[in-house]
Amino acid sequence: MSNGEEQEERTASPAEVEEGKTLAAVGYLGILFLVPLLAKKENKFCQFHGKQGAVLFGLEVIGVIVLVILSFVLGLVPCAGQAISLVLWLAFWVCAVGLSIWGLVMALKGEYWKMPVIAPLAEKLNF
Repeated sequence: MSNGEEQEERTASPAEVEEGKTLAAVGYLGILFLVPLLAKKENKFCQFHGKQGAVLFGLEVIGVIVLVILSFVLGLVPCAGQAISLVLWLAFWVCAVGLSIWGLVMALKGEYWKMPVIAPLAEKLNF
C-alpha cells in the first residue's frame, strides 16, 4: 500500500470528523476507549483515536504492573530505592496523563495526531 493510499484510508471526511470529535476525545479516558470503537464503527476519525486510546490504555496497565513489581524490588533498598521508585511513578504518570490530555485535545480539534510509539501499534489493530 502506498503512502497516499494509506493516508486516504485513514482520513475521514470533514463531516465525519465533526461528527466524531467528542467520541474520539472520550477514547483517551482509560477504558472509555471502547466508546468510540463500538459506538462509531464506520467513523474513521473515531476509530483512529479509539485505537490509539486502546493502545495507550494497554500500555498504562502494563506500566502499572511493571512499576508495582519494580517498586517492591526497589523497596528492599533503603531510602534510595524508595526515592527512585517515586521518581519512576511520577515520570510514568506525567507521560500517561500528558499523552491522554494531548490526544483528547487533538481529537477535539479534529486533527489526526500520531502518538509517538503508540500510533504504529494502533495502526496494526483490526477491530
